[in-house]
Amino acid sequence: MNQPVTVTRRSLLAAGGLFLLTACGEAGGAGETKEAATPAGGSWEFTDDRGKKVTRPQRPTTIVAQLSSAAALWDLGIRPVGTFGESRNTDGTPALAAGSIDLSKVTSISETYGEFNLEKYAALQPELLIAPMQVANELWYVPAASVQPIEALTPIVAVTHLDKTVPQVIDRYAELAKALGADLAAEPVTNAKAEFEAASKALTETAGRLAGLKVLFLSATPENAYLGNAEQFSDLRTLADLGVRFVTPKPDQAEPHWETVSWEQVGKYPADVLLYDERSRDIFTKDKAKIPTYLQMPAVKAGQTIAWNPTLPASWAGFAPALRKLTADLGRMRPLGG
Repeated sequence: MNQPVTVTRRSLLAAGGLFLLTACGEAGGAGETKEAATPAGGSWEFTDDRGKKVTRPQRPTTIVAQLSSAAALWDLGIRPVGTFGESRNTDGTPALAAGSIDLSKVTSISETYGEFNLEKYAALQPELLIAPMQVANELWYVPAASVQPIEALTPIVAVTHLDKTVPQVIDRYAELAKALGADLAAEPVTNAKAEFEAASKALTETAGRLAGLKVLFLSATPENAYLGNAEQFSDLRTLADLGVRFVTPKPDQAEPHWETVSWEQVGKYPADVLLYDERSRDIFTKDKAKIPTYLQMPAVKAGQTIAWNPTLPASWAGFAPALRKLTADLGRMRPLGG
């Protein structure tokens, strides 16, 4: 997505996911799951993050999931038959949020936030729907009016991304995947986990060498700039846990994720590096000449800007490459003073 929708707490979360509240080391490993895998021939149950106990006569195998949940499960060996959420970019290429999903092998229920095609859903004869929560007690990409009709067909399992670090979210999907029959000891899974841990360690080492480096996360529309509060996003909070030192803006309590400023005020906080929202890439790259105040920011003048995509799948395999790239990019940066 090249341009974000009007930026509010829900719209930016809907546009991207920002998995972004404890240190990474506190999250349990894949072998510490709370839900045991259910034998294929027996009844199945799983308590989701709303505290709801979901039961089925047998372990579900025909699953539909919101795209980010589907991508997380796919990397753990679970293959949903359907997804909902924007799976492709405007140029037709797979969206980053789709992760490793083979889009030719899944049916898209809907590509638009706020829509859910019940007829397509029912036609797949699903046994379970899985959706994340980015806002308390709200199923992401599931319209409120669709919840009851969906539950008349199948149960819903909700996985919260709210107030969680990336490792915590990944571990929760691992619990769910194991309950659905995934082999968490499979080599692709254990290798991905090891790569994630190695990438996390490398970022921490690099950040430690750049102790004075101040990083500002910035999203934007043509009208306004949005200064990100890392405390509110699981991916940014995870980066902070790994040693990245974020500038802390002063958001309004009603919108704690962002401090909204005019472009004239975009430079109000000194920063050595701008970590910009890749969904707004055009604003920060080809259209930046239209915003002189942005061009005057010290980090921009020094060429110290880095794209960060908040639609990364919540999986070890999905997140590790982004950590490695960020580590390499930060390694080329320097404190600017001021």
